[in-house]
This record gives sequence, C-alpha cells and structure tokens, in this order.
Amino acid sequence: MDDRKETGREQLIVGFAAETGDGEHSVLDFGRAKLQRKGCDLLVVNEVGTSKVFGQDTTEVTVLSAHGTEDAHAAGSKAEVAQFIVDRVGLELGV
Repeated sequence: MDDRKETGREQLIVGFAAETGDGEHSVLDFGRAKLQRKGCDLLVVNEVGTSKVFGQDTTEVTVLSAHGTEDAHAAGSKAEVAQFIVDRVGLELGV
C-alpha cells in the first residue's frame, strides 16, 4: 500500500532560498517569511555572502517546514547535504 495515498500527500513542494540577514532580521527570519509567502511544504535555506556557498566545496542549510516539524540543519559536502535534503523529503512524505 502506498503511504502517500493514505496520508493524502501525493506531492511535496520544496523551495530553495539563498538569503542574507540584515541588522534586524536573521537569515532564518527571512526564510520563514518566504516559506509562508510561497506556500511551500519545505524551504531549504542557506546563507549567502562573502566566502559562503558559491564556489565552495561545502555548504550549510536549514530545512524549514510549514507543518510545524522542527527545523533541520545540515552541513558538509554538497553531495552530503543533497542526500540530507532527499532524506528529509522522504521523512515528510512518510516513505
């Protein structure tokens, strides 16, 4: 039996946001606002700026959920972080 059909979850919308903070709001503050605005189920947020993410071998992300699931953080090689995101999507879908 397909668990996704039992839960009514046949799709999951995952957004990605490269964010910078400012003096008043953090990267995650901007990410949470974007999650609500865009209507995603999950939003993968990473901080960008001088010597962060672009052109680097490693990355850090935080996965925010619209469904109240605890924020999830991952850091490592881009391949490791990509696998973390795939695993997190599977967890959200219950597969």
